Amino acid sequence: MLTIQRLIKSVVYSAVCFLVLSGTMGCGDSRDADQHDIGMILNKPVDDLSQKNDERFLVGVAEFNYKQILLGKLAQQRATSDAVRDLAKMLEDDHRNAKMTLGSMSIIKSIPVPGAPTIATHEAYDKVNEVPVEEFDATYLTTVITTHNDVIALFDVYMRGTHDPDIHAWAFARLPELRTHLTRAMELDAQLGPLSELVR
Repeated sequence: MLTIQRLIKSVVYSAVCFLVLSGTMGCGDSRDADQHDIGMILNKPVDDLSQKNDERFLVGVAEFNYKQILLGKLAQQRATSDAVRDLAKMLEDDHRNAKMTLGSMSIIKSIPVPGAPTIATHEAYDKVNEVPVEEFDATYLTTVITTHNDVIALFDVYMRGTHDPDIHAWAFARLPELRTHLTRAMELDAQLGPLSELVR
């Protein structure tokens, strides 16, 4: 039994050696080509997937910033609650600053982002602006909560993928502030009570 096992091991070992030797001796040119290909892969610029992720992320965040700026202005004019107006002012100011830093990042990275509110942003603004005054505060807060949840998910997905390290660092630093915005909006939403539940 032991002799048979040794024989099998010997045959397998010989076969492996033969394959290795034939691969290295008979394909000298292809080995050089493989080393050349590996060098090209290691030295190539940021891959297309990373660039697409960066572009998709920055464009999405730019649109989000414009939405918060416009809705913040609107809420300061139409909200009946002082606390909601204060939140709207804070969000407008914060996202205006974020828009500027994101704009600088997009220039450095040569990634074009919207330079004005998009059609989707205007549609979101119109939808909130159309509600009756007695429903405005709850509708605004619901919109803030929904859009912040969406953008936080966008940040999470981006940071798990292939990305530019500088943009990743910016996103990592920005995310806690967005979570703070969401928490404050949810707290105010809870204080409004039943009306807030009706507009969901």
